[in-house]
Amino acid sequence: MLTTWIIAGVVLILLELILPGMVLGFLGGGALIVAALIWWGWIDTWTSSLTTWFIVCVVLLVTLRGFFQRLVGGESEVQSTDEDVDAYGTIVEVVETITPERQGRIHYRGAPWEAICYDGTIEAGGKATLAFRENLVWVVEAADPQEEKSIPRS
Repeated sequence: MLTTWIIAGVVLILLELILPGMVLGFLGGGALIVAALIWWGWIDTWTSSLTTWFIVCVVLLVTLRGFFQRLVGGESEVQSTDEDVDAYGTIVEVVETITPERQGRIHYRGAPWEAICYDGTIEAGGKATLAFRENLVWVVEAADPQEEKSIPRS
């Protein structure tokens, strides 16, 4: 039983090097702790060794995982999850004439969208700038011809 726990612990710790995630290492560490308890004579049955292993692994995961993740670090990238914020100011093509009284259509990110312009009329074939979105309708403004921030039509 002692040899089984030592082999299991070493294998799990080695697997942590291949499959990082800060979990397998703690499972292997728990197996090695159980092996030490068996060697000292504190545990003598499979039932008690499995129960001890489970409890030790949970304690190690809960108490030390956050510490080791901060210590080891890793690559992380924080990006905006609000797609609308990234879209504001984008120049789009007007597919159907937009007036303050009647919604038209624009082409944005490969799909047609309903749009309205409160400032005036934008004819089909013209360019508009995304101002904000009200539910599923984009509120647009007439595009300044000098602006360059456009998304290519796909």
